[in-house]
Parts: sequence; C-alpha cells; structure tokens
Amino acid sequence: MTTTAPLSVLRPPMELLAPAGTLPAFEAALQEGADAVYIGAPGLNARALARDFTFGEIAAMTRYAQGKGKKLYVAMNSLMKEGEVRLALETLAMLSKIGPDAVIIQDLGIMHLAQRFFPNLALHASTLMTVNNAMAATYFKTLGFRRIVLARELSLAEIRTIHQRSDAPLEIFIHGAMCYSYSGLCRFSSLHGGKSSLRGQCVQPCRRRYDWLPSGKRSIAANFSKGGSYLFSMNDLSGIEYLTEARKAGVVSLKIEGRLKSVAYVRNTVRAYRLALDALDAPAEQREEMLKAASQCLDDALGRKRSTGFFIAGREQGLIVPRLSGSTGEVIGKVIRVDEPKGRRTGGTSSLQVLLQATVNLGDRLRLYDERTGDRKSFSLRSMEANGRKVEQGQPGQTVTIGLHGIEHGSLRSSFQGLLFRVDVSGRAEKQKSVLVRSAAQLQLPPLDATGIDKMVTALSQPVDGTRTSIGASASRPRRQGLDRSGGSSAPDWWVRVHSLEALGQRFPFKVAKVLIDLNKRNVAQYLQYQMRKTIRHAPLIWALPPVINEAQLPWYQEAIIQVQHQGKGRYQIGHLSQMAFFAVDGRLDAAAGIELYGDSTCNVLNNPALQAWAAQGLSGVQFSLETDRPTLSAALGHFANSARTPDGKARMQVGLQLYGRPPLFTARLDAPHFQGHRTLVSSRGERYYLDRQDEAVYVRSHAAFSLLQFTSDLAKLGLDYFVVDVSHGQLKKECAEVTSLLSGRGDLPEVFSGNYTGILS
Repeated sequence: MTTTAPLSVLRPPMELLAPAGTLPAFEAALQEGADAVYIGAPGLNARALARDFTFGEIAAMTRYAQGKGKKLYVAMNSLMKEGEVRLALETLAMLSKIGPDAVIIQDLGIMHLAQRFFPNLALHASTLMTVNNAMAATYFKTLGFRRIVLARELSLAEIRTIHQRSDAPLEIFIHGAMCYSYSGLCRFSSLHGGKSSLRGQCVQPCRRRYDWLPSGKRSIAANFSKGGSYLFSMNDLSGIEYLTEARKAGVVSLKIEGRLKSVAYVRNTVRAYRLALDALDAPAEQREEMLKAASQCLDDALGRKRSTGFFIAGREQGLIVPRLSGSTGEVIGKVIRVDEPKGRRTGGTSSLQVLLQATVNLGDRLRLYDERTGDRKSFSLRSMEANGRKVEQGQPGQTVTIGLHGIEHGSLRSSFQGLLFRVDVSGRAEKQKSVLVRSAAQLQLPPLDATGIDKMVTALSQPVDGTRTSIGASASRPRRQGLDRSGGSSAPDWWVRVHSLEALGQRFPFKVAKVLIDLNKRNVAQYLQYQMRKTIRHAPLIWALPPVINEAQLPWYQEAIIQVQHQGKGRYQIGHLSQMAFFAVDGRLDAAAGIELYGDSTCNVLNNPALQAWAAQGLSGVQFSLETDRPTLSAALGHFANSARTPDGKARMQVGLQLYGRPPLFTARLDAPHFQGHRTLVSSRGERYYLDRQDEAVYVRSHAAFSLLQFTSDLAKLGLDYFVVDVSHGQLKKECAEVTSLLSGRGDLPEVFSGNYTGILS
C-alpha cells in the first residue's frame, strides 16, 4: 500500500526573506526566524534614502548569517548612470570577495558587468524587472538568473501557472508597501521632479492628494485644500492568510518589504510570518493560537492599512481607500497649530499643538503628514508638555505641546494642516549596541585592486571580439553615424509613432524614416486587409509591443506576430527584454527570418554596459531611457560608439531617443472603482493628468507633453541614430502642430516638460 507524502515533504520549505536597513534590524530578523536577509549595496540600491552599509558590515553580516546556516542577499538593484560604472565595478569586486549568497539586480548593464568580470556572483532578477508571465521567467533564467522576483501585481493563480510553465525558481513579495505603478515602469517621480524611483529616490507621487477637475475648468489649485483624495495610494500587502496557497503555487521564497523600516517593524513582521509558516504544519489545536499571535504582531508593526494585494482576483477594489493618506503607522493626533520660536532666533525649536487620539510616550518615533501637499517629516519625541508641565506620556483627549527636535526651523508653515503618526516605538528603551559592530570594525578585507578596475573600465570602451548575437542579420547591418560619433555629417533618422493606420495619411514636419504602431487587435485586423496594406508605402512599419503582457494575453500576441510575419519582413519594437522569446527558437533567433528587433524606452537603458548587453541580444536598435540627463546620455553614447563594433568595423546596434510624446508616468494593473472615466485629475500644484485605459494596463499621462525637440541640434551632435516623435495620444493634427511649433521655435509654444535633460538625474 502506498501513501501520498504531505506537501511539506514533497517540496522544500519556503524561505522567509526579511529586509534590513541597519545592523540591529538584521540581527532582529535572524533572531525572529528569518531564513535569509536582504540588504542594500552601497550607493547602488533601490532604497537609496537608507544609510548605506560599509563593506566591513556586509562582510560581517555575511559571515554571521552563513555561520548560522542562513543566507544574505545584497540588493544592487538601482539603475546605473554612466558615471557610476566604476563604482559598480568596485562594488561587484568587493562583493565577489565577500561572498554573499546572491546579488539582486534590475539593470542589464550591471548584469553585463557581473557576468563578464565576476562570474562567481549569483544573480537574482529584481521585481523592478517586471516579470509577470512564464515566458519572461523562463527567458530570464536562460540569461543566467538563479531566481526571479515576480511582479507584485500577480494573483496566486497566475503565480501557480507561471510555476507550472517555467522551471525558474520564483520569489514573491508576501508583505509590505505596494506601488500603484508596476515596479520598473514608474516615471512619475523622475520626469516630474528628477528623483528616479528606479534609482531609489522616489518622492512617492502616488501618496499625494489629487482631485478631479470639474468639466470646463483648467485649474482648481486655489481651492485644492477643500477637496481631493488619495486616488493612487495603495494599502499595504499582507499575504499571511495565503501561505498554503503560496506553497501550492511553487514559490521558493517569501519576501517582506521594508529596508527603510524600523527595527520594531522588522522584528514584528518576521515574527508574524515565522509563526504563520510554522502553523502550516502544526497540530490543529495549536494553529489557531499561533495565527492569532501572528496577527497581533502585524498590528504592532505599525504599518499601513492591510490588504490582500492582487493575490485573490476580484478583491482588488479594497487596494486603495481614497479618504486615507496611506501613511505608515498609527494616527495619534491632529495638529492644531505650529508655533515657531519667538523673535529672530534661528536656533530655537519649533513646536506643535496636537489633540491626541492615542497614548504617546517620549522616545516614540513620529511622522508629520501634510494633508494638502503629502509632505512627510519624521522626528523622535524628546519633549512634551500638557497644561504647561513637562510630561513623559500623553493621553487620548489631551492637547499637548510637542517639540520638533530634528526638524529644520521654518520648514513648516504656520498654516500647516495635517496629522501626526507614530511609526516606531523602539526608541523607548535604550538601544543595545549591535554585536556585529565590533566584528565589522575588526574585519580585514582584501584591498581593492585599483589597477584591475582600471583595466575593466578600459575594456568596456574597446571593440568586442567575436560576433555573439541572437540575430545574425543585424550583426552585419551598417549603423547610421551621428555627427560627433564618426566625424561625418549624417543626421539622425526621424521615426513617428501613431495610434492607427489611418494616421499614415497625415503630413509630418519631417521626413519619416520608420513608423511605430501599437500591436493591438484593431491595428492588426486593419493591416491584414489587403487594401490597407497597399496604402502603406512611404515608410517601413514597426509593430510596437507594450511593456506589460499578462499570462492570459500571451497566446494572442504570439498569434498576431505570426499573422503579421506572414505578410512580409517583420519589424518589431519590444517593450520588455523577455519579449525576445516571441521570436526565438531554443533561445536563439533564426537569422534567415529577416526580423529586425528594436527596444522601447521602457527597456530602461541608462549606460554603456546596458547598451552592450542589449546589442549582444541581437537588437537592431534601442531607445535610451527617457529619464536621462545630458551628461549621462553623452558619456554612454561616447563609450558605446567604440565598444559595440564588430571586428570588421561595423557597429551592431542603433541608439534612439524619444523627443516628444506623452509617456506614461504610471503603468498600472489596477483600474480602481473610484476612477472617474477619462476626466482630468489635478495635483495640489495645478499639474493636470489623465487616465488612459488599455487592454494590458492603465496608464496615467500628463496633459503637458514631454519634449526634447527644443534640443534637437544638441542631441544630434551627441551621436544618436534616430529620434522618436510619439503623436499617438491626443488629436493627431493638434499634436503635429505642437511638434512643428516646438521644432521651429515660432508661434505660441505649447506647455511641455523636459524631464531631467537639462538637470541632473538623482
């Protein structure tokens, strides 16, 4: 007689992966039962607002964790600017010596550096790589990633399908903060403020208040404080009730978000999930008590309002509560007044009068939240008065005066309107010195080989030997040369992106070299009509794929590509690296098929090593990141001009840049029930945006266009091969008129924004 082994025996236990931004948080995570901890690499991680660990501390944590049979992962998951390539090489070199269990990355440039110079490092694909289907998971495994951190927008059923169709080890986020946009596809903080979410600098525009603009009006900024709600502020994810389903879905690691969070948060969340995981196989009589204790731990962690995220299809409506700000912690009171120091003293301490809703103690970590602007300021409670007397504790119903120690004098307006949150209580007790501090200071790390790093930097700007490519036809394809790149006089080509095939009859203010058009049901159906194909004569057509394709949508795109391909030579622009797999057989493309592949700006290319990585995949061209500043673009193009040539002197891949359009600021899965059709929404600063609903995603775009057309001459000199003008949104004739006006510099120039081109990308 045979018996079926329990699930826990058939499959190894799921790893509980905890965050740590400090040594005490790291120690707390392991003390409470984490199997692994992830931390940030110095200067190159997607939580750049946290204090960086030293390499000595990273080495000490690695030894400490591995000595206890645990693992340490280092997140090096920031997009790398060209000026940071040397820093990345130095970081990888040190990590290679230290030996953490894996490095988590999102930038193909860092992947290129690691695989070329430090092949001993295991790589994990960050959630910022937006992997949300089985094709992507499999493709990333073929690239050499040991583990794939899936996008946070997937249901448990979709995760299970990905596991069944791909043998890539899968990690998911099980608890913590959620972003409205897909990770890796948010440009809001960068293009409207210069702080890139892909570089750990996000200023959280999704947490701000917005209002719907009344019909016929262009601004309500003056009366904004009377209305508005938190339209995009997501509640926290909490999957503690679905651990059994996660195990059945084939997940190997459960990740808790929170490298910026307090020790108390880390301790409580790890303890909660350790209890819940142990309860899976505990006797029934113990399970209920363990889960009750776990729930209490999550309450004590002082996070945001919790939700089930996207785990259960059909329950997404509760992901956003528009009336709630989405600030972490417990509301303890409403600010009545801000008092500044009297006289002209600049060294005094400001104070707040607060009507308390909950008990507060000296040592609590508090956060001020401005309800009108969304700004947040944190401080530790060092002094408090009630009825003119100093107190150590305030009670609900009392009006207390709180000193703002640690907040710059004058940074709060006297008209401040907002709430006070408690976000941490660990300051109440005397903080114990980490046991790792002394060992980290005593560690003697091998010195960095500066000469070796110099050679690596030099090698990155040298021609690449061999002809490794996935598309044989593109390797020998001559590349158009820009002004500075070859000393010639050739100007970049002009590409235009349009909404539909009918738009091809429009006159454009430049000679169109190629036309980009979305690969969607309407356009494909029209193209397959013979008469419509006959009208497409003036420029080659390139079919553009969106950056997000869900598992259920894969078959349609596969069939559409086949249908289009039957009509002649295929040209496509992919929105995500994994879409290479649509055109591959056994991971490689048939050179005889005559396919040309290009990459969209959503490919997040910001450096020469990334350009080299994309060229090695066989692309004919790729757009540089829209987030770039001029120095980064100039330096990357200069280095790539030499490094990407074949032995016969021909260049492999063109580089383009979008100069005009309304690129999505948010690219999201959630179409929330409180969204009001196509109405305009407005920020407290009077900026106007609108929702663009498509089959694959919900996009938030600005009414003001993104434009670099006013810098066309300068950009041509940098050596770009093609410019992209996107007129696929808005009224076609009006868009073309704006483009003409911006190119000529004459007439009534439209309102535009230029991202970071004339500034510095942070």
